[in-house]
Amino acid sequence: MRNLMHRSLRRSVGAGVVPVALAACYNYAPLQTLEPVPQSRVSLVLSDQGRVGAGPAIGSGVARVEGALIGSTDSDYTLRVLGVTDIRGAQTRWSGETVRLQRTWVGNAYERRLSKPRTYLLVGAITAGFVTFAVTRQLFGGGGALIQNPPGGGGGGQQ
Repeated sequence: MRNLMHRSLRRSVGAGVVPVALAACYNYAPLQTLEPVPQSRVSLVLSDQGRVGAGPAIGSGVARVEGALIGSTDSDYTLRVLGVTDIRGAQTRWSGETVRLQRTWVGNAYERRLSKPRTYLLVGAITAGFVTFAVTRQLFGGGGALIQNPPGGGGGGQQ
């Protein structure tokens, strides 16, 4: 019973840690181009005018919209919305609904990018954790001193 509880706890911790660790490998940087690549992950911060204009489509008081870019023109962005953050900071997940937002409603546009320093740090931490685990459990051998001549008998002439 106790072993089952430990196994369940390890799975729960693993299921919670892995997504957080992988998310830590990314950051948002200002969008570098007026024509972002379709399917790139973007975060659009709405202006005051944008919160009012987009209200009927995404709800009132939304400050930030995150999603995968489906397409863009010189006047709007079309997103598959993955989540929104309101002006109080509360986040709401979406399941990929398509929304069109006018560019004039967007105060700042960001693109999700892989952060090499964060990724290196994560890989280093995982490696250090594995090595520590392996060494403390002697998984690579080297378990204690080798005794070549044990004391107390077993050799020589018996009479």
